Amino acid sequence: MAVKGWLILAFTLLTGAILGIGAVTMGPALVAPYLPKSISGQGERIQGEVLRKQREANRLLLKVGTAQGPMLVTFTQKVGELDLLLEPGDTVTLITSGYATFVDDPSLDRVQRPSGAGLGPSPPPAASSSPPPGPKDKAVR
Repeated sequence: MAVKGWLILAFTLLTGAILGIGAVTMGPALVAPYLPKSISGQGERIQGEVLRKQREANRLLLKVGTAQGPMLVTFTQKVGELDLLLEPGDTVTLITSGYATFVDDPSLDRVQRPSGAGLGPSPPPAASSSPPPGPKDKAVR
């Protein structure tokens, strides 16, 4: 009877060790397609300057100059927000699987304006010293 208990314990321990080693080595490759790009841990940060921006109905195209070469980046999600945020001359940091000439929907990690640009809202235009003509001015004439 005691030998049977030890065999069950040894078999269970061996099975657990095999499953643990298999999960550590093959698990990330099996789970990665189901995780969002931002938390999958896979990705390279590529920094570049926005050279040109073109807005279409349901996508935003950016031409980004990087150290590796030019990239054409296409955003199809949050198009309106990204159109307002990004301007030519901005430096962007993109998270992609690596450098590619054409990239679809990368994660946008950071946007930097050129130094001195965009520090605050622009001041309103200066008001003229004479008030604009209104209904009172028309009645006086």
